[in-house]
Amino acid sequence: MTLDPLLSPARFEWGCATSAFQIEGASTVDGKVPSIWDSFCAQPGRILDASDGSVACDHYHRLAEDVQLIANLGFKHYRFSIAWTRITRQDNSLNPAGLDFYKRLLDALEKHQITPNATLFHWDLPAHLEGGWLNRDTAYRFAEYADLVARHLGDRLPRVATLNEPWCSAFLGHDLGVFAPGVQDRAQSLVAAHHLMLAHGLGLQAWRAVRTDTSLGIVLNPELSDPASSRPEDVQAARLAELERNDCFLNPLFGREWPQELLQQIDALNATRKEGDLAICAQPMDFMGLNYYTRTIAQAPAGGRDVERGYAFVTPTAPKPLTDIGWEIYPEGLTRVVQNLLHQWPLPALWITENGAADNTGVTDGAVNDTMRCDYLQTHLEQVAGLIRNGADIRGYYVWSLLDNFEWAQGYSQRFGIVHVDFQTQKRTPKRSALMLQRLLQA
Repeated sequence: MTLDPLLSPARFEWGCATSAFQIEGASTVDGKVPSIWDSFCAQPGRILDASDGSVACDHYHRLAEDVQLIANLGFKHYRFSIAWTRITRQDNSLNPAGLDFYKRLLDALEKHQITPNATLFHWDLPAHLEGGWLNRDTAYRFAEYADLVARHLGDRLPRVATLNEPWCSAFLGHDLGVFAPGVQDRAQSLVAAHHLMLAHGLGLQAWRAVRTDTSLGIVLNPELSDPASSRPEDVQAARLAELERNDCFLNPLFGREWPQELLQQIDALNATRKEGDLAICAQPMDFMGLNYYTRTIAQAPAGGRDVERGYAFVTPTAPKPLTDIGWEIYPEGLTRVVQNLLHQWPLPALWITENGAADNTGVTDGAVNDTMRCDYLQTHLEQVAGLIRNGADIRGYYVWSLLDNFEWAQGYSQRFGIVHVDFQTQKRTPKRSALMLQRLLQA
């Protein structure tokens, strides 16, 4: 693989990404309080392999090794999340020991001249916050947390995202119920979505009250949904899937009301949305992160709870290759979804903050020949270059993920890392994909 000149590290930001709960482990160390994912993992049947994040990649104790690994692979940018549950105590006051961990991480990154890119919330909500995202008060607690991070780490964080993929917290957590906290209530999922966006706006206000020199934004996972047929009901189903994933979050970011379909679905619970909330959500942003993995195919729901959301997903009739988690490999979808968003909303500068594949190839003779992931990354990078060539303001690309890790409800059954982790010994083995990217960045 050769690197398109538009993606040269001299002009384009190359990074790798992780999240706190998925790699840190040390779930009860140094004053860390439980998150809703700790509670969720403890419930039988919630995690595919009955695992949890108590050890994960043990990054909490191996941060020096992992940062050295990032440097060795040639990445100059690292996207990670800060664990709210490690930074604060149950009374939302500062936990100095948790803060010290992130100071040591930032020290190690600075030593290797790696620029940090932090996310404040990547799903690991403190379990003691009563009602979670169904409680409006949680948005204000998030603003207090953002204030703490800004005061104590803000001078070392040039770019900060408030939330990662709020759709997952809202809808996987409160509609489908397959993510923490495991609720299945359509109207409540929309309440959670609103409170997440309120938290985003309040968090930006809180941060900017402390520091005005930070580049601030949010990370979304926009939907590209194609109808299963040309039947009007399937076309409408695909539209509703995109409204839920896109309009539900992007409209508030730009001060726009939800589409009528979402207002009908939240119904009486719309009273939780207060006058003036949209103005809070629509704080100026310096950037937006976009995560892309695949597309979906939607058809009209046949019955059950799918009727409440207005769509059901189906397998493509002419299937393309799938990753090991079962997601269609559809690189052109990255171009299509970015173009769709740019057509509908006045987006700020963009970063591709996650892109990658579940490729469960194991270690053979000390090497991991993950050719499917290599091909996946190559075809998606070609799409990024094409978007830039056609005028999209995309300034960087972060591969997901640096390490194999705890993959939420899938446990440790799916491997997204460009570095293989033996979870028994914690041995790290760079895969063929990591070495391919290393060569590109060195060239």
